[in-house]
Amino acid sequence: MNKKTMILLIPMLFLATCCYAETDKNVSSKIAAEKTPSEAEYWVIRSQALTELIPFLTIMRTEARGYYNMLTDYLEHIGKGEEFLKSGIKGSDSPAEYVKAMGNAEAFAEENVELPEKPMTWDQIVELAMEFVRQEGHIPTDVEGAEEIDMIKKICQQKRKHGIKVRDELREIAQNCMDIKAYLDSIDQYDAFLKYAPYKKAQEEEARKERMQKNREKLVAKGRARREQEKQNIWQERQNRLKNSYYRGRYYRGRYDRGRYRR
Repeated sequence: MNKKTMILLIPMLFLATCCYAETDKNVSSKIAAEKTPSEAEYWVIRSQALTELIPFLTIMRTEARGYYNMLTDYLEHIGKGEEFLKSGIKGSDSPAEYVKAMGNAEAFAEENVELPEKPMTWDQIVELAMEFVRQEGHIPTDVEGAEEIDMIKKICQQKRKHGIKVRDELREIAQNCMDIKAYLDSIDQYDAFLKYAPYKKAQEEEARKERMQKNREKLVAKGRARREQEKQNIWQERQNRLKNSYYRGRYYRGRYDRGRYRR
């Protein structure tokens, strides 16, 4: 999917609400409205749309966890963790507000995409992803017969199950972030958090580089020790061969000498 596609989809994913099962009854009415020549192509496109959609959900979940960790670190930094838990303050569930809090509103403005105020259902999101797959061109797949269509349906069900699991986790993390943001706004600390966040990121980046350097040094030390051990093993093996050849020569020379003495 292109940049504009994902900008349009991302803010709505974590708050998609309807998780009803995909049934033949639900699909039959959709196929009639879709500009697709067959049920088989509908399910092929749906499968490909889910394949593209789920990785972006996973990326958004990771980003949301980073934002949440930053917020909780700041609460601990200012000593307001317990007070926040007792406050019971709930933040907005608007996708637009979440995008603004994440600092991604400018990307929407650049693409002239309006921020959504209401969440879409899960099925609406998948249908939107399918529309973009149609526009950009899907991978043709030869599907013949009811058995092959049923197989694609089962694949879509598996993808849907995994996608909703990731979406629900993202949704929970995002809502927790908005709750903390609302609390920080109530005590006039969110602006201070925005100043604290780059400093914290710089600290984490420095710590990450330090860990990477230590890991490199450990790997180098292990490699050096392994090479030294290999050299020692080779030297010892040579010594053993020399020692064995010496004793064999001594044995044969002694036998030869004994033979000469007997003659």
